[in-house]
Amino acid sequence: MSLSAKPLAALLLIGLAQLPAHATTSIWAAQPNKLVGQAADYRQLSCPKKAPAAYTGHLQLQSKYDQSDSSKSTLRAKQSKETTQIGKQIKRYIGGLVSASNQFQRAKKPQQARLALACLDQWLTAWATAGALHSKDASNTGVASRKWALAAISSTLLKTQALSNRAWQPSPVQRSWLEQLGEQVIAEYQPRHQPGFKFFNNHDYWAGWAVAATGMLLGRDDFMAWADSNLRRAFRQMTLSTSGDYAYLPLEVARSQLAADYSNYAMVPLVLLAEAAQFNGRPLSAEESRKLQLLANFTARAVLQPQTLEELQGKTQKAVGAHKMSWLIPYLNRYPEHVWARKLYAVQDGEVDNYGQIGGHLKPLYSHFQSSRENP
Repeated sequence: MSLSAKPLAALLLIGLAQLPAHATTSIWAAQPNKLVGQAADYRQLSCPKKAPAAYTGHLQLQSKYDQSDSSKSTLRAKQSKETTQIGKQIKRYIGGLVSASNQFQRAKKPQQARLALACLDQWLTAWATAGALHSKDASNTGVASRKWALAAISSTLLKTQALSNRAWQPSPVQRSWLEQLGEQVIAEYQPRHQPGFKFFNNHDYWAGWAVAATGMLLGRDDFMAWADSNLRRAFRQMTLSTSGDYAYLPLEVARSQLAADYSNYAMVPLVLLAEAAQFNGRPLSAEESRKLQLLANFTARAVLQPQTLEELQGKTQKAVGAHKMSWLIPYLNRYPEHVWARKLYAVQDGEVDNYGQIGGHLKPLYSHFQSSRENP
């Protein structure tokens, strides 16, 4: 990472802050909730589960892929013990946040709901107070892990805020930590915005969503503007097929037998970024909407009929985890008649929810979609 990355990102944020401001709006509307009343009453409770020790060490992590494979589709024989231990600590923390959010969704009594919010809040404070995940001593995989963690944390909080009718709100120390992480992600990924950078890919889409989710949570429209620039570059990368009935992302297709997997993986943040754009004064143009639908054609077909796609011929595709198809929930909510997306959802029996990297279950945020899909 260039030594000039942080000053460059700081100048960018100053410039973005001088643009006409928009009222930052969450893609998930606040929902009435009879189980939570006073905004701060959950702070009077003590969570019975302690958060894992805040991780403040280095992020010199190894990739899970063999770096000698140009397609980055071959798993490394074994990651270092330290990488595995650090990864487990961070995943345990994120898993706890998602679990608390899911427990809040399932709560039947006010005490259960308040206790779930207390756990979420206290776990967040524990790592925020310690300044976790801020180390600048980071490998490329460590940098990636930071933005994945921020995407998961901010998605979980944004979702919980909506489902609690905004009863949960970030404290000053939590806001400061999340803002600093958002600014750090921007600093680390801004150099990849250079016009000549050839590897702008799913990492950048996920960085965009991590920053967008944080921006919506904290009311940072400059974060939203930066995230939106990632989305618009992705639109420029979408390549129309020779048949004209689908579009694909060349760098995701280049992952060989993982092309279907990474196309779906990339689609998750892209759909969420498109939603963020629609809700925050940056609507897609008719051409961009068309491209997104053509990309959905490819992404669904890559799972359902990979042999019919010219770009995937001769590359037997590995199975795609259903959680990576969670993009179908917000996507079908906006494009309910999209043929290939509907087919993929039907083949999966609608079991495409609960992806921790975007906060767990999304269906509770799309009640109209859920009832229309499951009660046709």
